[in-house]
Amino acid sequence: MLRQHRTLRWLAPVGVVGAVAVVAGSVIAAHATPEPVPPTTPTALLAGMQSANHQGFSGTIVAQISLGLPSLPGVVSSDSSTSMTSLLAGSHTLRCWYAGPDQQRVALLGTTDETDVFHSGTDLWQWSSSDFTATHVKLPAHDERLAPPTVESLTPEQLATRALAALDPSTTVTVEGTRVVADRTAYVLVLTPKDSSTRVGSVRISVDGRTKVPLGVQVFARGSSSAAVDIEFSDVSFATPSRANFAFTPPPGATVKEGFNADYPEPDSGHPASVIGTGWSSVVEYRAPTSEGAAPRKNELQALPRVSGAWGTGRILDAPLFSVLLTDDGRVFAGAVDPDVLYRAAATHK
Repeated sequence: MLRQHRTLRWLAPVGVVGAVAVVAGSVIAAHATPEPVPPTTPTALLAGMQSANHQGFSGTIVAQISLGLPSLPGVVSSDSSTSMTSLLAGSHTLRCWYAGPDQQRVALLGTTDETDVFHSGTDLWQWSSSDFTATHVKLPAHDERLAPPTVESLTPEQLATRALAALDPSTTVTVEGTRVVADRTAYVLVLTPKDSSTRVGSVRISVDGRTKVPLGVQVFARGSSSAAVDIEFSDVSFATPSRANFAFTPPPGATVKEGFNADYPEPDSGHPASVIGTGWSSVVEYRAPTSEGAAPRKNELQALPRVSGAWGTGRILDAPLFSVLLTDDGRVFAGAVDPDVLYRAAATHK
């Protein structure tokens, strides 16, 4: 979660799903009448997902996030409907357009304003209607460290891909009927970890019956009947959006800023992340950012409980679906596991 926080910042919640109607855009999502689909098996459905291919899409994604995070000043807040950190809890809606890795757009909607992110080639624009400000970043070509957060990072398809990456003999895979998502009939693929050390109880993936593209993903914490993460399309079109959707010109009178800023910081060139373990109980380790913006974020985490052990001292974020250990020597360990797993990882990877 912490490693993906920059990506998450591009979303914003809205009070009601109907606010999507205010988004400016020329793509109208196609609504297909739900149709019956033939029975399938987990093996056949997985194979269909692996071979699914589409050149682009547009649609509306609705997310319900209930991670059970503690109240941290400046980290989890609902003071503003367009606060980037407020999306870590509650209901969120975004409108997205995707036409490949170099053509993306996301519209983030508030009750009275909106934020748009346009990515076209090496140009990245962020537009905020609340303060009438446009920020432009020129991205160096072929530098993945500076690549902007893509729409796919938060779509059901990408979330499903991450879940499927954990498939191994420790996972039970079943197909539990069908449901309707975005007016389309979808198979329900259920992944249930056998690994008792993970906090993930199950992942339910709604797979489009015709295209075999994931339309929705629900993640349940162990022992919970309510989804901690529920993300799915409310409408979707698999027609490739026109290039006009990704072009942006600041309106007259707008304040225009150039270069990296707090919302899109230049990446820390320090220590890459590493993965400890495999499957559902794997732990990600990386070094905390050393940039200027890291100090305020570190102060905001002082409300987390203090912990110590053979690995050293630090603070623990303990949520129903995952836990995060931040050591005083600058290491971060995170995973969908109990804190004890993080403590062992920190003790053996110094």
